[in-house]
Amino acid sequence: MEIKVLGPFQVLQRSAIATPTAPKLRTVMALLAMNAGSVVGTHQLVEELWGENPPPSSTTTLQTYIYQLRKTLGLGGSGTPAHLPGDPAAAGRDPVLHTMMNGYLLGLPEKSLDSQEFVARARRGRAEMAAGELEKAAVTFRSALALWSGAAMTGVTAGPILQAEEVRLEELRKTVLEQRIDIDLRLGRHREVIGELIAIVAQQPIHEGFHAKLMLALYQAGRRSEALLAYQGARTALARELGLEPSAELRRLQQKMIAGEPVIENPARTSAFPASRTDPVTRLPPGLPRLVGREAELDQVGAAVADRLASAPAVLVLGPPGSGKSAFLTYTAHRLRSAYPDGDLYARLLGPDGTPVPPETVLNDFLGAIGVRPERIPATLEERARMFRSWADGRKVLIVLDDATDTAQLRPLLTAGPGSAVLVASRRRLVDPGLTATVELPPLSPDAARRMLADACGDHRLAADADATEGLLDLCARLPVALRVVADRGRLRPHWPMGRLLRSYRTVPDREAGPEGPALAELGLLGSVDLTRRLLGAEERRALHRLAAAADATVTPEDAAGILGVVPGDAESLLEHLVEHYLMHPDPDPVPGQPSGSGAGTDDRYRYRFSPAVRAALAVLADPAGHPGPAARGHGTGPSVPAPRNAARADAPVLVTR
Repeated sequence: MEIKVLGPFQVLQRSAIATPTAPKLRTVMALLAMNAGSVVGTHQLVEELWGENPPPSSTTTLQTYIYQLRKTLGLGGSGTPAHLPGDPAAAGRDPVLHTMMNGYLLGLPEKSLDSQEFVARARRGRAEMAAGELEKAAVTFRSALALWSGAAMTGVTAGPILQAEEVRLEELRKTVLEQRIDIDLRLGRHREVIGELIAIVAQQPIHEGFHAKLMLALYQAGRRSEALLAYQGARTALARELGLEPSAELRRLQQKMIAGEPVIENPARTSAFPASRTDPVTRLPPGLPRLVGREAELDQVGAAVADRLASAPAVLVLGPPGSGKSAFLTYTAHRLRSAYPDGDLYARLLGPDGTPVPPETVLNDFLGAIGVRPERIPATLEERARMFRSWADGRKVLIVLDDATDTAQLRPLLTAGPGSAVLVASRRRLVDPGLTATVELPPLSPDAARRMLADACGDHRLAADADATEGLLDLCARLPVALRVVADRGRLRPHWPMGRLLRSYRTVPDREAGPEGPALAELGLLGSVDLTRRLLGAEERRALHRLAAAADATVTPEDAAGILGVVPGDAESLLEHLVEHYLMHPDPDPVPGQPSGSGAGTDDRYRYRFSPAVRAALAVLADPAGHPGPAARGHGTGPSVPAPRNAARADAPVLVTR
């Protein structure tokens, strides 16, 4: 059974894959083929085959389909491939179907599918167009469009994922067609494209870009009256189908034609991108040569990037101050960058003073990095996002966003298309539909933390003074940022035993007190806590300092209400807000005797605690009024301070809750 061009089985002859006949097998093969080289999750295959209500035997039936594909199509292989998805070495000479931990991966020779070849030719044509090689670009675009002889996915019963892929390919086809016609108009081939444009407009009556091109072609060919009639046809179609008037651009074009002015502008969207930017853009900061103790988290990111099919994956990395989010982000980006040949972009979304960087500023930098001239960069956030999205469409780009502060800042930057990926780090939990996976970085395990020190200081030094080694691990709270500082000092002082290294940081020999202020500053933790604290409002920061100074080891909402002079509900909202920012964390044991609001017999009221590092940092940092913390005044953190629990104080803050 023949599949039309751009269908998932119209494979170049060298791959020698036949076409399955059973509808379900065709759907499975289509999903695997259209995502060749990436893991297709079992749950995604089930959703594609049966929708939201799969039968109880769906997993067993899917395994039968995979077996039948291997048997009838000669797709060898069953175990994990030798190379990671995205590694160029993973592309072999023969098709092979691998079973992965949570899905399947189809390996195909490079450019086996017509859809892959189409995307590659479209990308090459854009590069030639940007370089000013218009004739060559026109030939490349025509060869890309010649791969189509019908709709994508013909002969396949498409579910939600394949339908999204079909829409993506169709939109890319329209873009390539527009660009090819733009070139013809720029080269003076107005008469040659009139007939083609009339047919296209009849098929796409509400596509204003094609209407504009038809008007330009007719006008440049000396047929002004027909060009104005074409405008009226566009206006009628838009009013009938959408109840809208033509766009401002189309109206301006009509007015110039009425006035008989020369029409020299080209509506090509690619004209903003100059000829000089044809090489891949690379903006990643240097990465670490090695990352210790984050193997599981690296695997999570790799699976999230490989597992997302319908749109660009956006992975959010979270963790407490000092957990090494930035280092992890750049290390992961360097590990993945070979899978994104069109380049990588990086932005830090929080300034050194704790001020969030506006998304329009980030997009301005991105557009400049890809070669857009300053005078061509739009003024508004929406227009900049649209221009960047237009450039990223059809490309494979890795976008890295460090220190995101909130979803309003982040959302306009999640503009990459299918084939690209976004990695995001944040000091607080964020929830947005554009974020497809979350990876949390806890403190390192004791073994991993000890390995970081051993790599720098040597196993013999750690073994010679085990107590001091444990003291250093406690001092650093097994946080990578602090451990790296200690490791670097250990390299600089190879003659120091671990006890001397510990004494160089700890000013008060009391392990229960946690790290002191001077040690925090030297270990790089004080600044990290301060930047996180600055994300809070002034009144929330004020309440945070009161809690850190007065609360016991753990605090309930009722305790916090007494300290702050507010009702327990507001206190609980503040505590949860601090947990969201990793400035406190909930105790594993809920408050006993507190019935859940959702059902009897359960507890949902928690105790909360500060980590020693955060509490000590807040004792040093100034409160929002500018007064130094008690430790900075030489008083330490001090004992727990009792507070009235039945009456609100006059100076109680108005808590900002969400």
